[in-house]
Amino acid sequence: METPSWKPTKEEREIMESVWMQVKGACEKLKETTNATDTHIQKMLIEMANRYYSSEE
Repeated sequence: METPSWKPTKEEREIMESVWMQVKGACEKLKETTNATDTHIQKMLIEMANRYYSSEE
């Protein structure tokens, strides 16, 4: 079964951009205040996304 392609509206794109800027800022602050590397942050974000989406099903 093929999943239909999602096309975000202009409003949804603006919201995603805003959220991305907040996440990016939080990740930079985490790197400044801890010894976390880009790899650590990438793993953390993937784990958070997997946890969130696995509970939605």
